[in-house]
Amino acid sequence: MRLPLPNPYARAVLTLISAIAALTGPARAQETDTSAWTRISYISGATIYLEVGRQQGLTEGSTLDVVRAGATVARVRVTALASTRAACELLPPVVDLIVGDSVRYVARVIPAAATAPSASASARPTRRSGLRGRIGVRYLVIAPEGGVGGLTQPAYDLRLEGSPMVGTPLGVTVDARAQRTRYTTTGAAAPRPALNSTRVYQAALSWSHAASGIRVAAGRQLAGALTSVGLFDGLSVDLGRRQWATGLFVGSQPDAVDFGLSSQIREYGAYGEWHTAPGVRTMASVTMGGVGSYVGTTIDREYGFTRVTLTSPLVSLYATQELDVNRGWRRAAERVPITATASFASVQVTPTPRFILSGGIDHRRNARLYRDYVDPEQSFDDAFREGSWAGLTFVAPRYARLSVDRRDSRGGGAGNASSNTVMASASGLTRWRVGLRTRVTAFDGALASGQLASGAVEIDPWGVVRIEGNGGVRTTRATGSVGAANVSWWGVDADITIRRSLYLMLSTYREREAGASSMQTYAALSWRF
Repeated sequence: MRLPLPNPYARAVLTLISAIAALTGPARAQETDTSAWTRISYISGATIYLEVGRQQGLTEGSTLDVVRAGATVARVRVTALASTRAACELLPPVVDLIVGDSVRYVARVIPAAATAPSASASARPTRRSGLRGRIGVRYLVIAPEGGVGGLTQPAYDLRLEGSPMVGTPLGVTVDARAQRTRYTTTGAAAPRPALNSTRVYQAALSWSHAASGIRVAAGRQLAGALTSVGLFDGLSVDLGRRQWATGLFVGSQPDAVDFGLSSQIREYGAYGEWHTAPGVRTMASVTMGGVGSYVGTTIDREYGFTRVTLTSPLVSLYATQELDVNRGWRRAAERVPITATASFASVQVTPTPRFILSGGIDHRRNARLYRDYVDPEQSFDDAFREGSWAGLTFVAPRYARLSVDRRDSRGGGAGNASSNTVMASASGLTRWRVGLRTRVTAFDGALASGQLASGAVEIDPWGVVRIEGNGGVRTTRATGSVGAANVSWWGVDADITIRRSLYLMLSTYREREAGASSMQTYAALSWRF
């Protein structure tokens, strides 16, 4: 089925792909692999952010190891890239990752002598050349009991990354997704028309000069070090050196509904960063910057930010703070010249390889949580996001982990509430690589109280076929109510890797609440190149 491209940015993607195809040749110099280390700098929902990006040789689709006490405890896959940042997804089995966890990756490079004739250029290895990415097709069916209000949704996604292109300093990044949603009805109700949606998350051309560390990008892109900005349409300039970096951007926010081009909200920003030299035992960085957002001549928001990171064998810290500068109508509303907003801090202490202490605060008013799918367990955790937490994890010598934590929520969907959680997991059991995990949470708050219990079992006998069964139940008692509301769910997932280039995912999921249930079936096929 052919899906339409309704906005100018989406149509431009196909033109962009055709234009750059001539720059990508099949010939590639001999490649080498260089192991390097980074850390988890931020976790938002199911997305894990790292302190490395294209400039460090990372590529979209790469699989990285999360390491604690010398042992690999989890694996993540790169889903989106900026010049010095990467967004990743956690691969099964599910592990409770923490900001500050060490991550090992392999940067694929080409010997400098093969690509750069000058002495200054040869001092900096050139990253893998050529166009890489993936093309995927997906199909979703949601069928409620009784056959009323069902949904079918075919979709496709295209992701391209080339930095640099063969024999040039040019790079390209494309992330486009389209879907066609059709609702099914029964009885006398008139059928609803199909809804076509195309969103371009990235479509940018870049120019890099390896010797100086300068990178210039134009188009739709991620704001890199200015993580609070997110996506923008415009121009960015970054300068990266061994122990410092700086950059600026100018652009506008995409349309909030269809992600098309929009000039309604203009944005400007700049940052400066100091970080320790690569390869040191204790890594640290301090980033400071400012952003201004405007609607015509009216101030939308003006704010500065500071981010501090520290990673050592004993302590890992990630902290951010935004300060809003109140002028004009904002001064009248806030009644103070500066307002502290978006406070976040996470700390991890590892006194021994077997024990991990963690804690933090999250007082952000908003947090971007980009997800294709949310189950009752994820929505439960989102309700408790704002507040503070502390926890302890015990790591067994081989397969098992046991974690306990307490969270005090002061805002968000849960209101004022407290929750206590116990989680246990084991992976790599027997020659079939069996994995188990379970979780129990009890919460009590001003609005409601209750419990959540979930569990899963998986097998991955050959490393190319993974099958998981999971399920859970959530019970909520509203304050002052006699009865309780129950939500239960179960699902089966199968992931199949075919010759390292094709990835097939099959999933079925059933949820039941208040006597009604629905079944969701999902299939996806991706080709990586």
